[in-house]
Formats: sequence, C-alpha cells, structure tokens
Amino acid sequence: MRGIFKFFLKKFTITMKFIKLVYAEMTKVVWPSQYKTAIYSAAVILVSLFVAYYLGLFDFLFQNYGLRTLL
Repeated sequence: MRGIFKFFLKKFTITMKFIKLVYAEMTKVVWPSQYKTAIYSAAVILVSLFVAYYLGLFDFLFQNYGLRTLL
C-alpha cells in the first residue's frame, strides 16, 4: 500500500512541476495582436481556397477528359 502511495505522489509531483514550467514559459510568449491574427487567418483561408479551386479544376479535367486527351 505504501508503494502505491509513493508512486502516485511521485507522478503528481512530476506533473505539477511540468505544469509550473509550462506556465512560466507561457508568460514569456509574445502573442500577436488581434489585427495580425485576422490578417494571417484571412491569408490562410484565401490560399486554401486557391489551392482547393485548382485541385478541383484538375480533378474535373482528368475525370472528364483523361490524361491522353489533355496532352
């Protein structure tokens, strides 16, 4: 019984130390402004739509016309 208690106490201590270290590191992080976050999000969405459009276009062309017809 004593061994199980020591095991869980050790795991709890290690976990608490890890959480304290994570908190200490998170206080050092410089977070982007709301404006930059919005700009970066819009850029990611636009690039994703651009890639999706061209993948869809090529998929449509290859399904309907095949590679031999396109070349």
